[in-house]
Order: sequence, then C-alpha cells, then structure tokens
Amino acid sequence: MASLTREQVEEKAAAGESFYDADLSYSDLSGLDLSGLDLTHATLTRANLKGTNLTGATLSDAYMVEILAEGVDLSGAICHRTFFQRALMKDARFVGTDLNRAQFMVCRMPGVDFTDAKLTGAVLYDSEIENATMVRTDCTGANFRGAILDGSEFRETAFIHTDLRKVKLHGATFTDIIDEGVLFYGKKPWGAASEDVNYDKILPYYQDD
Repeated sequence: MASLTREQVEEKAAAGESFYDADLSYSDLSGLDLSGLDLTHATLTRANLKGTNLTGATLSDAYMVEILAEGVDLSGAICHRTFFQRALMKDARFVGTDLNRAQFMVCRMPGVDFTDAKLTGAVLYDSEIENATMVRTDCTGANFRGAILDGSEFRETAFIHTDLRKVKLHGATFTDIIDEGVLFYGKKPWGAASEDVNYDKILPYYQDD
C-alpha cells in the first residue's frame, strides 16, 4: 500500500478516521493535529513529526524508525510496544504517556519530558536522553543499559528492578527516589550507601553482563 500524502492525512484526521496499520513512511506530518487518533500498527519510517500533536493518540505496535520529531507531543498517548529506532526527538513530550514495553533503540532525545509517564518494561538501550525530566515516572522493569542521562532530573521516580548498568548520569539530580532491586555498577547514583544485594531473583529479567 502506498504511503499517504500530507493532504490525505489531514483529510482523514479532520474526519477522525483511523490510521490503523497505515503506511505513513516519509510523510511530512510536521505541525499536524493528530490528537486522539488510532495509529496502532502504523509504519512511520523517516516521517517528519516536528511539532506534531499526538496527544491522547494510540500508537501501540507502531514502527517509528529514524523519525524527525523535535518537539512532538505524545502526552497521554498509548504506546504499548511502540518501536523507536534512531529517532531524533529533542524536547519531545511524553507527559502521562503509557510506554509499557516500548523500545527506544539508539535514539537521540535530549530535553524529553517523561513526567507521570509509565516506562514499565521499556527498553532504552544506548539512547541519548540528556537533561530529561522524570518526575513521578514509573520505570519498573525498564532497561536503560548504556543510555546517557547526564543532567536529568529524577524526582519521585520509581526504579524497581530497573537496569541502570553502564548508564551515564553526570550532573543528574535525584529526589525522593523509590528503588528496589536496581542493577547498577558501584554505589547508587542518588547517594545512598551501597549494600550487599542478592540479585539471584531479578537477574533473569536482564541480558547477561
């Protein structure tokens, strides 16, 4: 199926039609209002989503490789298992977004706002996430292995069975952190005294070191 044009997307969006399984690859969707729409299983390879309003949209199982998405707003969206790879998402907003088991593979997203977001079971391998805001963010079971989180703010963030190995956290701040079974190298980055922890029960959640 051919990729939809910008004009076709605008018409369908205005009518509130579904984009389920739609091919939006290489489409210029910058600045469009796609709020509340269904983009489940949609393919958006190299789509331009700069400043696009996707608040409250459903993008579960969507394929978003090499998208240009500076300033995209995905607040309140449902993004279960959404696949992001090499996405450029500077200052993206994921406020209150459900990102259960979403994957961010080698993404560039400085200044991202994950306030009140659910990153449960999410994977953020080797992504650049400097100066992120993670206030009341649920990172239960998330894997940040190799990510760069320099300068980020973590407040009331839940790190439960979270993998923080090889994560860079220079200049990051931690306030009222909820932590249990965190995997990390050395001392906890938020200043708590290191403890002897038995990881036998949680190691199966993660790849081998």
